[in-house]
Amino acid sequence: MKETNCWIPYEQRRGHRADFKVHYRFYPEAEGGRKLLPFQGYRSDFSYEGDDLRETGVFAIHPEFEDENGDVVLDLTSPVPAEGTARM
Repeated sequence: MKETNCWIPYEQRRGHRADFKVHYRFYPEAEGGRKLLPFQGYRSDFSYEGDDLRETGVFAIHPEFEDENGDVVLDLTSPVPAEGTARM
């Protein structure tokens, strides 16, 4: 399998558009957040306030980060922006 440094957007790979878009911000380490920013392809776990994690477990979401122009970030060699928009 040939390795590539270019992300293939979900819409192209899976044939459907994102369900919704979010504005995100990764908290810096000084605010109790991340030491390093993630790269495109990052998967995150989440839960809803009030969930009993022993019963529900956690959910996973697969954001597809966008650049400042609203285009999907294709570069897999650089971290995504610390703040911006992502397709979900």
